[in-house]
Amino acid sequence: MAWERSSAAAWRTRQYGHLPVVEQITVTLDAGERREIARLAGRIRRRAPRLAADDEYGPAVRVGLGRGPGFFLHDTAGVQRVLDAELSALEYRPLALAGAGDCLAICGNRVPAYEDYCRDVLGLGDVEVLRARSSAPGAPLATRCRTDPEVLGRLAAIARLHGGMTVHPYISSGPVWQLAAAIAERAGAPIHVAAPLPRLARCVNDKLWFAKRTAELLGERSLPPGAKARDLPSLARHVAALGREHAEIVIKLPSAAGSRGNVVIASEQVRGRSDEALRHFLDDLLAGLGWRRAFPLLVSAWESPVVMSPSVQLWIPPAEDGPPIVEGIFEQRTTGVAGTFIGAIPASLPRHVEARIAGEAVILGTYFQELRYFGRCSFDAILVGHDVATAALHWVECNGRWGGTSTPMTLVNRLVGDWTAAPFETVAPDWPLRISFTEALERTADRLYRPGDRAGIVFVSPGDVVAGTGLQFVAVAETLEAACAGAYRANEALRS
Repeated sequence: MAWERSSAAAWRTRQYGHLPVVEQITVTLDAGERREIARLAGRIRRRAPRLAADDEYGPAVRVGLGRGPGFFLHDTAGVQRVLDAELSALEYRPLALAGAGDCLAICGNRVPAYEDYCRDVLGLGDVEVLRARSSAPGAPLATRCRTDPEVLGRLAAIARLHGGMTVHPYISSGPVWQLAAAIAERAGAPIHVAAPLPRLARCVNDKLWFAKRTAELLGERSLPPGAKARDLPSLARHVAALGREHAEIVIKLPSAAGSRGNVVIASEQVRGRSDEALRHFLDDLLAGLGWRRAFPLLVSAWESPVVMSPSVQLWIPPAEDGPPIVEGIFEQRTTGVAGTFIGAIPASLPRHVEARIAGEAVILGTYFQELRYFGRCSFDAILVGHDVATAALHWVECNGRWGGTSTPMTLVNRLVGDWTAAPFETVAPDWPLRISFTEALERTADRLYRPGDRAGIVFVSPGDVVAGTGLQFVAVAETLEAACAGAYRANEALRS
């Protein structure tokens, strides 16, 4: 494996509609590594031949990017829900990725102030916002779009006019592809989806599946100690075993996003309990969390000390367009026992650590590419130890979707051409913010970034006034230190 940080002359910058993809680290796998990846991927394809079959949704619907405008939707149907009915508070986040002539779907209330901000302040272009309605409580956003005659009719009319359309989902799912098929049928035009097929998306976002593939590719030591719990008795056995060796244990919903599907247990809570008492304890714990139909679960050591939680942002093109592209390695900021994501900054790493993280991420990404994965992807890891230079690298999950780091990173690339020219901190406040977006703009008016500025803050989502959630912003500056200082001041202004 060869690695190098891309120089300005060597950057591979690609433009997908309004989305720039800017390579930061070049990783070249040797022939032996590529053969082994192809062998392992071939075994999976033989076992699951329908994993990437593209004929299920009709001949006019395909993976990739096609002609015509983009249609963006933050549909969370592909994410395992903690509760039965949850709607996203981040429906407007894809507006950071859209541009003139594109469409965005929401099902909540419109926020005209945020639409105006993206168009007039950031200069991202005039995007048509469609509000989908549904009589089915909790229905996925894509289903609401498909069953709303006005929304489906409008999408079909746009696709017909332009000879096609590309659907850009937050995450691939059955409802998203059913919507794409409905648009294609109504429009009589080809529809592309900028994401993998649903079966493959379910696999890569499943922490259990990801752990198994990572162990095959990189070895068991590339993961935290853990196991799959198929039912309550096996969960109790694994918790008891891990509790004898580690101070804390984490139980995870395999396909939940972020920390919402994590529960951390101190081993002292389980040591010394009888098998029956431990099963009752765990049963009550899961019921209290509202985890219905939870099994199978991933149970593993909650390792400590963790000196950093790096996240590698990749774009995975079709194999004929080249290898996976590493757009950056970021340090995730978390809070609370379960590690709730509250933001990220570019990671500062020794060269040999950066090379290893990027190299292993490209091995994983190339494996996914062999399975016909396409689009946005990130891999999260932890560095276990006291010193970044000597810490153990353990991979914990794959995010086969857009997220709280990749979306701001791409937005900054859109605004400045390359995020390294404007280092940034992305912030997702972990405290309720029950103010309107208009008031958020007023409180930060003297700090707002405008194209051409050297520093300022950029809002990535307007938040949900009722729930007090969803607000996310990026602070950019000429140095990372200045960006972090700007983020702190903006936080204080929003709190006031």
